[in-house]
Amino acid sequence: MKLKYTGPKEIISAQGISFKRGKDDKYVYIYPAFQIYNAIHHDYEKNVIYTHNIEGKRLNDEELLNKIISLNDKIEIFLKNKTKEVENYLDNEFKNIETEHKNYNKEELDVYKKNLQIMRNYRTQRQINKIVYNLLIQTIVDDIFENKIKEINTPFNERFWHTLQTIQGELSNHKGRSIGSHLDIVHQEESITISLKINSIG
Repeated sequence: MKLKYTGPKEIISAQGISFKRGKDDKYVYIYPAFQIYNAIHHDYEKNVIYTHNIEGKRLNDEELLNKIISLNDKIEIFLKNKTKEVENYLDNEFKNIETEHKNYNKEELDVYKKNLQIMRNYRTQRQINKIVYNLLIQTIVDDIFENKIKEINTPFNERFWHTLQTIQGELSNHKGRSIGSHLDIVHQEESITISLKINSIG
């Protein structure tokens, strides 16, 4: 198992392979999510505002995955099991092509099978990236609830914005609990940041 950028969402058919614009690989959001996790995962004292410097050398993909796996002793097994689920899904999809696509003739079925084979590694990696990203989001939200975090601020860019939006969505439906939050752009004299303000956690 590894982290690796693939690309946008694939569209596979008997006519060929294309890609859906605007459906980027979750890989690009994994590092911002990990930075947010690092910023909030520590012991807290009441009425103290904490800051975290995100500057510095970026971890490579192998280092990043090892750091994520080390967050707790269940993650590696969880990721292996999820990867196996993805592989089983793709195996079954391939086996059931003829019953699922009865409208295709033999030539179309052959082309479709070939396209699925060509894209198998791409699709597997893309799903692994998504699984790792979602795992980080859930871990961040667990920390927010546990430490009753009221606000998270990040630099202003599209990847942090997307990541905070995902956190906001998870907060609204987290393990049966629902909590509101507000995402906004904060303009200051010399900088622009993103703020996720979280409603009071009882």
